[in-house]
Order: sequence, then structure tokens, then C-alpha cells
Amino acid sequence: MSRRLLLGAAVVMAPVALALAAWRGAPRTLLVAPDARGSFQALWAASVAARAERVACLASTVDGDTLRILRVQPLDAGADSTAVSAAASLETCGPPTWQGTVHTHITLRDDQPAPRMFSGSDRGVMLMWWQRWKADGTFCLLYAPDEAHCEIDGAGLVILPSTRY
Repeated sequence: MSRRLLLGAAVVMAPVALALAAWRGAPRTLLVAPDARGSFQALWAASVAARAERVACLASTVDGDTLRILRVQPLDAGADSTAVSAAASLETCGPPTWQGTVHTHITLRDDQPAPRMFSGSDRGVMLMWWQRWKADGTFCLLYAPDEAHCEIDGAGLVILPSTRY
């Protein structure tokens, strides 16, 4: 499936996923714990300094209508999300310790904003995570110094509103 088709499908499905999430009682709010907030900021700073995307394992929990990001553990310090083996990150960032991953989207040019949604290849890794662990995963994308987009993906899809952290 082409990247353009996947992105188009994601745009069309986002309102449907939000409506289903509300109907099913799925999380509609994202909260980032103070320790995780500091780790998000450090991951973003490392990414910008290296001018390369960074990846980390993510611990989360669902508490009623709230997805809480609890802890973040960066993968290898020099790991670029485009160079990290999906198999290695899938094995490292699995249950019970971790519930998914977070990675950065940065641009190499200051006049372009970073993409705020998951790419087609990101979605492929999210699917592989679910296939490997047979559990819903939490996946976040940092696209600015203090902004994140997170989703729960697996048996269903819950797209949370982007938020500042």
C-alpha cells in the first residue's frame, strides 16, 4: 500500500477512531508524569542536537478515560529511529515493563515543521508490536520541544488529541 494511501486512510479514520474511543469508554485524555516529561524533553533535546530522530521505550497505563505516560527509557544513545532495527526495539520495549515506544520527528530544515502524525512505516512497526506481544501498545511521537501525539494501537485504535507535555 502506498504511503499516500496510508496517510489518507489515517486522516479519514481519525474522526472515526475518536468517536469509537468515546463510545467504548476508551481514553480521551493524555497525561505525562513529571519523570516522563523530563525524559521526553531530554529525548527531544538529544534528537535536535544530533539532528537525527531518537527512539525510547515507553511505560504507560490507562486509568479510566486517561492514558498516563509513566516512564521513558531511551534506546542506544546514538540510535536513529530510521536506523534502529524494528526487531530490536520490539524485543526491548515489550510488556510487562514497557507498553510501547516514543520517537521524535524532526526536520533538518528550520523552515519546515516536523510531521505531527505517524508515518506509514511507523504504523508498520506498531502493527508488528501488536503481532509480537498480542497486546495493545502505546505509541507517542514528539514533534516539537513540548508537543506530543500519542495513540493506543492493537486490537483497536485510539487516537488521543495532541498535547503539550
